[in-house]
Amino acid sequence: MAETTKDLERSIRAQVLTLAKQGQPGDPLPRIRDLMTEFGTSQRVVTRALKSLVEGGLIVSRPGAGIKIAQSLVKQKTYEADCLILYRSSRSMLAQNLLLKLVERLQKSGLRVTLSGFTQEKTAAQAIKKLGHFRCCLLQANFEIVSIEFLSEIRKHTDSLVIDGVSVTGIDADVIGTNWREALSVSYRELVGQGHEKIGFLTSSHDARQIAMARREFKLISGWDSSEPHPLLFTVDRLPGYYKSEEIQAILPRKEQIENSQGYSALIVWGLVDGYLMDRALAARSLRSGVDFSVMLMGSIDFQSEHLAHFDTTGNSNDEKLAMFEKVIRARISGDKSPVKTHYLQVHRVKNGSVLSL
Repeated sequence: MAETTKDLERSIRAQVLTLAKQGQPGDPLPRIRDLMTEFGTSQRVVTRALKSLVEGGLIVSRPGAGIKIAQSLVKQKTYEADCLILYRSSRSMLAQNLLLKLVERLQKSGLRVTLSGFTQEKTAAQAIKKLGHFRCCLLQANFEIVSIEFLSEIRKHTDSLVIDGVSVTGIDADVIGTNWREALSVSYRELVGQGHEKIGFLTSSHDARQIAMARREFKLISGWDSSEPHPLLFTVDRLPGYYKSEEIQAILPRKEQIENSQGYSALIVWGLVDGYLMDRALAARSLRSGVDFSVMLMGSIDFQSEHLAHFDTTGNSNDEKLAMFEKVIRARISGDKSPVKTHYLQVHRVKNGSVLSL
């Protein structure tokens, strides 16, 4: 049975389409004259057969230039910058220090960085909607709760997401932070090893996952299984970094209480970003760390404004944290498609003489 014109057109179109898929953009395809000879048909039939491929942008046919595979019409994604850094405003010099050093390192290597601070998610989300696309975004939430809606808006504008702090886990993002429960356990064991039996823990009352889990951990390691409030678990109704000296002073035992074994002899503090606040609180109670009373901070071991080189500290290294952020962000900017993961920083302990051996 003779092949109809429609069948002939389909055969020509199928062959050219197959060749186009096998080749690269710009590669030449059989000329119309060659197709006329191969299929034994007219120029009109060949032209009509190729019309949908030309209109669909798959091939280019120009008189005198022949037929070629079209250059890809899929536009390359354009990026406003390589990295968007979103940070919630905070008093923490450590948080600010990390971002400034990170920006400096990334920019020094030629990467484009956009730095944007915010106080409220709603206004930040509105601002993000006006931005273009980024290869990677670093979000620093400073213990505040991050809504799913906010994360969703960020993901619309970035190929990958990195989060500072492990309060947010189980989502499509690399998460970098410290296991503060581990730091608390290390601190507590050290104090017990130095002979302390009554150990207090001062932290925030905030509901952030890491903080809530640390409060629970303290109850477990101190053997408190009552439904009543733990007498040595002290909380401040503020986020870490916003404590006041008077609030610390209020929970410290008096010197005579310690001497009479009526008060606790050691305190672990998490959330203090200014060591001078601890100094003032101790002075107001006429207490000397490492002499009358033991103090163990949880924080950065290499950020002197926190520990002032005289408070023992358990926590992470700021330099290691910076290196980890740079490594992960650079990898994502470069197109690393490996599964996202939670990167826990190593917990260190530094002795500065504020823990008394009983």
